[in-house]
Amino acid sequence: MTTAVVPDVPVRARRSSAALPAVAGLVGLVAFATAVVFWNDPLRGASTPAEAASALEGSPITFAATLLGAYALLAIGIAGRLADRFARAGETASTRLLPLLGAGHVLLLTAAFAAPAAAVAVGNLVFSGGVTPQGAETALILMNVAHPMSAWVGAAFLIAVAIAGRESKVLTVISSVFAVGLLLPPVGWVVTYLMPFWFAGVGIWLWRRG
Repeated sequence: MTTAVVPDVPVRARRSSAALPAVAGLVGLVAFATAVVFWNDPLRGASTPAEAASALEGSPITFAATLLGAYALLAIGIAGRLADRFARAGETASTRLLPLLGAGHVLLLTAAFAAPAAAVAVGNLVFSGGVTPQGAETALILMNVAHPMSAWVGAAFLIAVAIAGRESKVLTVISSVFAVGLLLPPVGWVVTYLMPFWFAGVGIWLWRRG
């Protein structure tokens, strides 16, 4: 009596989470764009701390900061998934730094936008006296510290991506261009506002490669 042996055929399980990076990137892009619309630079034209404090009163800046925080969390998730993808070919110093630098970039950017929102929250909820000129001035100082630091850390993050992502020439080139842009003061702020498109594109790239 013979027994038929059925060879084991490996079945590749379809991962339902494969599309999560793409969804996270697109949702993060929408959140960032909405935050920019609601932000609308309420401090534009303010020449004194008192004028800045008055401009912050009644502005939807707190909602914009919340949306930016959501974008930061989604971007951190994409950076972590990207590091995991690159680590499959061998873990290097660049892949180990990716989550740290990516998180640092978006959190510093969030801090730059959250500073005036914190001034509004403290003025209205803690002291119940409205935004003070001192609070507005402190928020502006924090913004002007955190924003350039976010660009520098973001450039380091993109350089690490370019080094670790040798499997994709397109990703390497685009990341290098973005890194140079972040380091150039005249266009650094513009590239900072374009970074959500980079994260969305990387999320789609991870989905396609997944």
